[in-house]
Amino acid sequence: NTTLYSTVEPCAMCAGAMVLARIKRLVYGARDPKTGAAGSVMNIVNNRRLNHRISVAEGVLATESSALLKEFFALKRRGL
Repeated sequence: NTTLYSTVEPCAMCAGAMVLARIKRLVYGARDPKTGAAGSVMNIVNNRRLNHRISVAEGVLATESSALLKEFFALKRRGL
């Protein structure tokens, strides 16, 4: 009965690990249009061929999550 909270949509590897761990629910803020695996690019968390599916709430605090990610990567590029 675990809920996983994330700032950004999980990648394929993380989504696969969540399915294997049988996470019940995923809540995330920002979509990832390049590698998102909870509906943006692919949908591993709700793939009918797998033996577990995850309930997803997307876009929770999306604006704040996107701003946080942009700030993080801007600082990273400056070496901070």
